[in-house]
Amino acid sequence: MRQVLWVCVFSVLALMPATPSHADDVIRIATFNIRIFGKTKMGRPDVVQTLADIVRKYDLVAVQEIKDASEQVAEDFLAELGMGWDMVESPRTGRNPDDTSSREQYVYYFRTDTISALDDGVLFDDTNDQFQREPWLARFQVLDGNFTFVLINIHTKPDRAVEEVAALHDVIEWAQSRPAWAAEDDFIALGDFNASCNYASNDELDALDLSGSDYFWIVPHEADTNLASSRCAYDRIVATVGVVEDYAGFWDVDRAFTLGNL
Repeated sequence: MRQVLWVCVFSVLALMPATPSHADDVIRIATFNIRIFGKTKMGRPDVVQTLADIVRKYDLVAVQEIKDASEQVAEDFLAELGMGWDMVESPRTGRNPDDTSSREQYVYYFRTDTISALDDGVLFDDTNDQFQREPWLARFQVLDGNFTFVLINIHTKPDRAVEEVAALHDVIEWAQSRPAWAAEDDFIALGDFNASCNYASNDELDALDLSGSDYFWIVPHEADTNLASSRCAYDRIVATVGVVEDYAGFWDVDRAFTLGNL
């Protein structure tokens, strides 16, 4: 079984299966903000090919910033990935009245020979309007093993990054209270946290409940997950401590492209 968690600007993380069949077996999970991923970008074959080649390197990719009112782009990109791939797709986020101008979709794309989706996913019940775009949660299982986990996909509003990252603790508690996930111990929040540089200081992040003993941050503050010249750890992966025993112990940033490519 494979076990992997990494991070890239795309952040990538590697998890080990509970009963690995080989020492090198890992599951590679990535988070990828495909900037303004809509019909215009989907209409550029060269860009789509580059994106598909990147995604195919991993077992599961959490994608943010799909901007398509028709909700067709996610399906079109799945078709581009080809046989052996499936997805769990969110409805458009930004459901509170003050957030409707910032609607996006989240999608988890995954290889069907290594990962199985255990449900259709759910948007966080953002009754208190803690997020501009409600986080998207879904539960998965690694095939050829017994490791299951819930992923929490998030793209924060930059000027509210600290508040929204703080609220991920509430999201995880909400997820743990859901009867369908009562037996689940492993929760992983990942995505574009905007958790660095002008949007969030290290001290602000360290003071959050999400930085307490119940969690570990796979992508540290000093990481650079930014394609621009500034060094910023915008993209993050944070897991509950139960994930540690299944964590392969390494992560990385995928530098497969530059802003000029896309």
